[in-house]
Amino acid sequence: MGKTWGVGPIQIVREQHIARDHYAIIEGAKIVQLCEKAGLPEQIDLVETKATYKLMPGMIDQHIHGMSGADVMDGTESSLNTISKALAKHGVTSFLATTMTAALNQIEHALRTIADTGSSIEGAKIVGIHLEGPFINPIQKGAQSDQYIIKPSAEIFEKLNSSSQKQIKLITFAAELDEGKKLASYLKNNDIVASIGHSNAKYAETKVLLEQQLIQNATHFCNGMRSIHHREPGLQVALLQSDSKLEIIADGIHLAPDMIRFIFETIGEDRMILISDSMRATELVDGIYDLGGQQVRVENGLCKLVESDALAGSTLNLNKARKNMKEWLELSDLTLAKLTATNSAKLLGLYEHKGSIEIGKDADFYIVNEQEDVVMTVSEGKVIFENLKGESK
Repeated sequence: MGKTWGVGPIQIVREQHIARDHYAIIEGAKIVQLCEKAGLPEQIDLVETKATYKLMPGMIDQHIHGMSGADVMDGTESSLNTISKALAKHGVTSFLATTMTAALNQIEHALRTIADTGSSIEGAKIVGIHLEGPFINPIQKGAQSDQYIIKPSAEIFEKLNSSSQKQIKLITFAAELDEGKKLASYLKNNDIVASIGHSNAKYAETKVLLEQQLIQNATHFCNGMRSIHHREPGLQVALLQSDSKLEIIADGIHLAPDMIRFIFETIGEDRMILISDSMRATELVDGIYDLGGQQVRVENGLCKLVESDALAGSTLNLNKARKNMKEWLELSDLTLAKLTATNSAKLLGLYEHKGSIEIGKDADFYIVNEQEDVVMTVSEGKVIFENLKGESK
């Protein structure tokens, strides 16, 4: 049993409704009570806020490469900690450390470092690994290095997963290149999320994979995918027609806001997941940066490979993505909580403990002021970011 404390009065964004002028009571790592002022325990440490502030479920970024000068592929505990603390400033409480296509020994080193870092992280918690590549289609490589791309292999994946101490929760791969569907079947049998991405799959073959429940997610939907054509709809149309979750980079660069609106109106609020896909230049000045061993030019938030002009990740953070979606689509806070937390928690098997504000769940939440800026982030009951600056006094 840890410290007991509370926060409020505040608007608590729960899964089905918003509880106004309420207080959240935290004991140790868990939420133990949600109440009005009359129900507050006696002699409790209370963080006082404004009733106009909102408390929302901690965001989950299931696709992030780096921030603040650090990258997952650096393979160091220091870089992971830098990313973790940077994420906390934007309301993220959990993330999947995301790798890139590289030499297998380099990927293995990064995976071992992630697995060994564990509880030493000071900000957002690493809740697993997203293996993006090396099993992708060279035709849709995007900013991934074609030098180290290999065909999907259950045997190689098993070796990589062993290096990660079986912490890989999601893998991006070109499922159309998976001979005999061996890797996809292995993933299904081991409860690892199979995400189709950097793929040139056609409509019919994607439909088969979806019907056999071998695909559950689409990596940065529309980007790194065969384009839609009226004679060959391709994987994008097949995915829209499915039950698969779709990752969206809501920075206004990777997808036009009107395209995001079309996707949302097609699939609804239970299948869209906002991601950052951010790289090490996030929060830093424009310039030339490294991404997976390749040079990226960053100008006004736009990231492109120096050699090919291909889009190379983003400088987005999830709170900015949330604010963009609120502005562009006029979404409610209940819906935005699904897009930033609940849907990902369900996909990754974390929903029992994370993804919504409920008694008995982890005390993972962030608080925003009237301008929608993050003023506090709490992960498993621990304050990992605070910038109240006397605003609530």
